[in-house]
Amino acid sequence: MPLPSALADIRFPASGPPPHGARWWREWQFFALGLLVAAIYFPRLTAAPVCGEESRWATVAREMLDSGDLVVPRQQGTVFPERPPLGSWAMAAVALVRGDVDLWAIRIPSALATLAASLLIYACARSLLTPRGALAAGIAYATCGQVLALGRLGESEALFTLFAGGALLVWQHGYLRGWSPARLWCTAYSLAALGALVKGLQAPVYLLVVTASFLAMKREWRMLLSIGHVAGLACFTAIVALWVVPFSLREPAALADVWTLLARERFAWGGLVRHVAEYPAETFGCLLPWSVALLVFVSPSARRAILASRPQLLFFIVAVAVTYPSVWLASGARGRYYMPLYPSIAILIGGMIEYCTSADAIAGVRAAWLRYERALLGAAWLAALAMIGMNLSVSERFADARQPWTFVLLWMGAAACAGVVCIWATRAAIAARADVAMLSLAALVGLAYTGAMINSRLRGANDFAAQLATFEHASGSRPLVSLRRVYHRFAYCYGGEIPQFGWPQLAEDVPSNVEYFCFDKLPGYFDPPDSRESQRGTTAPLPFAWERVTEIACDPVKRKDPHATVVIGRIRRAVEQTASREATASRAALR
Repeated sequence: MPLPSALADIRFPASGPPPHGARWWREWQFFALGLLVAAIYFPRLTAAPVCGEESRWATVAREMLDSGDLVVPRQQGTVFPERPPLGSWAMAAVALVRGDVDLWAIRIPSALATLAASLLIYACARSLLTPRGALAAGIAYATCGQVLALGRLGESEALFTLFAGGALLVWQHGYLRGWSPARLWCTAYSLAALGALVKGLQAPVYLLVVTASFLAMKREWRMLLSIGHVAGLACFTAIVALWVVPFSLREPAALADVWTLLARERFAWGGLVRHVAEYPAETFGCLLPWSVALLVFVSPSARRAILASRPQLLFFIVAVAVTYPSVWLASGARGRYYMPLYPSIAILIGGMIEYCTSADAIAGVRAAWLRYERALLGAAWLAALAMIGMNLSVSERFADARQPWTFVLLWMGAAACAGVVCIWATRAAIAARADVAMLSLAALVGLAYTGAMINSRLRGANDFAAQLATFEHASGSRPLVSLRRVYHRFAYCYGGEIPQFGWPQLAEDVPSNVEYFCFDKLPGYFDPPDSRESQRGTTAPLPFAWERVTEIACDPVKRKDPHATVVIGRIRRAVEQTASREATASRAALR
């Protein structure tokens, strides 16, 4: 992503406390942002069933608590070297309080991380923006589409963004505040180390590449090569080593996979051209509805005015420019992989919105922003009409999208209130009114997800607890084993221990006391009654007679063609042995 030509003319102020940012923790906008984020992310936190990657890390947390081993991540008793364990540690810590790795334990760490990241964005944005700009930055992060979708789920992104994205924000904040090199680098690298323990080396690499590029542009080689930077690297090494050293002593063969396994799968030539063409639009879409503000930067006059008054924004422009190729040129990258830079982009959005709502803004830009606010309100009323239409429709195509009438009325009331507030805000040039208008629009966006989206997910949710209960009752709670690792959502919902065996080549490969077993049925493969397709796509017949007990579709939502199905079978040999033992015992009792 090329840097704008206007950047060449920027003159940086001397390091030291900026004019803004004093006592940000006492500003009402800071507390209003915290209340807004809490109101969006904590209600209905456990309404939707476990989904996505949540159960993958929750099963690791559960096995850590059951075994007492917090060093080696495991699933079904075998090493699971896909990611460092800090996310699972957070779940396990909450589970110690709650007594189980339930949905609260899975999701509370992410919700808290989203709240903390939003407030950190506000605090760091106040080093270069007004309270309105800082509030807009915090809102832009907390209520963009991608964060609304993942910020309340027990996946890695929320925690990773807090630490990896926070490292960049704190470094810029400390740089503007004139922190000593040792304090600056040690604080930033400590956050990057925590990010590395969540998801891997992306956090320290981003920190090093961004800061090195920024300092190189400013020709501040001393800062880059200072003893303080060495101290920061030492802090990073020490924090990561607390886990890496004991893990590598116990599982040396898995160490490389922990850091590189998932990353290696993202880089391939297949589909690269299409990915390069589509990914920027995907990023823009993930940051909606606030990414529209970035279009202001397209105007040369607006760009010059913004960079002239806020030259410190250059750091975040550099951050996006030097990190975006890491996901743009990786054909396997998804939108969420760039979430660590969302805090930086949020501050850029805050700067754009601050300019759009200021008296110094170009008349056309100010008018365009007011029209966009009206467009958001118009979209809210269109959504209300759509909800009414779907509720009245007799077509089953809209069954999962229908909303309770109480929510439709709530939505219409919220849209009306937001409209009144926006009109009130334009009646006088008072800063607080514009801030309240932004909060009302953000609350409307948050309600769209917390209300409508979750309602739709609940209607289409696939809850297979009843099927599991039926199986457990029919099996008499006999042990269940899996042939290879079974789908993680099934393992989590089953709850009990599922020992894992390799795919058997001989009947003797399965212990004689095993009666019930399960395995993943891969979609799109031929699956005759006495064989299954292995994970490598080769037919692997089972070397013993067995009967299919049930098949459980484990997708989070109901699908006509499930992506993840687990087959539960029963070995006939074990059934015959059990019947023989029961008959022998019965005859002995009669004698």
